[in-house]
Amino acid sequence: MGRCLELARLGLGRVQPNPMVGAVIVHQGRIIGEGYHQQYGEAHAEVNAIRSMDDPSLCREATLYVNLEPCSHYGKTPPCADKIIEMEFPRVVIGTLDPHSKVNGQGIAKMENAGIEVLSGVLSDECEELNRRFFTYHRKQRPYIILKWAQTADGYMDIPRTSPAQSYWITNEELKVMVHKWRSEEQAILVGYNTYCNDHPQLTTRLYPGTSPQRYIMCHAGTTPPLEEGFTLLSDQLPVAMQELYHNKIESIIVEGGRKTLDLFLKSNLWDEIRVLTGEQRWGAGTRAPQLNLPPERELEVCSNHVQWYRNRSL
Repeated sequence: MGRCLELARLGLGRVQPNPMVGAVIVHQGRIIGEGYHQQYGEAHAEVNAIRSMDDPSLCREATLYVNLEPCSHYGKTPPCADKIIEMEFPRVVIGTLDPHSKVNGQGIAKMENAGIEVLSGVLSDECEELNRRFFTYHRKQRPYIILKWAQTADGYMDIPRTSPAQSYWITNEELKVMVHKWRSEEQAILVGYNTYCNDHPQLTTRLYPGTSPQRYIMCHAGTTPPLEEGFTLLSDQLPVAMQELYHNKIESIIVEGGRKTLDLFLKSNLWDEIRVLTGEQRWGAGTRAPQLNLPPERELEVCSNHVQWYRNRSL
């Protein structure tokens, strides 16, 4: 199952709104096939694992390991449960059930009804953690929310501008690339209207070879300010905003707004993860970055700059 998770991670940023899935086929204690879901709309992990085998007839004597319950419905591809039954696997080991309403135990039931022995719950916590975006979306009917901001060494995130075009970089080049990588891993990105007007952000992955997220600009409900092509307005009423993102099938969003936009989410305790980047500069004045009263779960130093990760365990 550990190998399934390693394979599944290779699909990060390329398969959403599908989950990341890896599959391994074992025969007499030896791996004879493996694969992962590589691209949305293309073959799933189980099919790719079968295709990788030199002798597919060995499926009849092998065990299939997969980190998420095989699908049982038609979507972009046929049901994986049907393919597993067709290949006559005698045993399937699953990390965790699929929370999607069209699966959620039905894949297991279909395989068991066909006479396949199914074992589930292997490394289930690790499997859910890997696909936390997918699980949050289907269980809570909202996207997985990541808040991100950069701050100076003395805790400031913005400074008064002398001109609308003026901007200040807080972190180093290495962290800029890291942020663009993060963007490639999420379906959407959000800033407030003030940030949009003051900074003219592109909100793309131009520094990293990945897909740019869908770009949302949050503004007061009922207003329709002009936006450039490629940007979408989103209400600052969070219940309305979450409902719209859910119906747009946005499973994850990274919020890179200013203090006002960040406070909307923080004061509502509506966030799953926070990433704080701290540079070496000291400004001595300006807009204070949010202060968090919880310890980071992970820290990293990158060329004298720092990154901290926080998780909301209260939700």
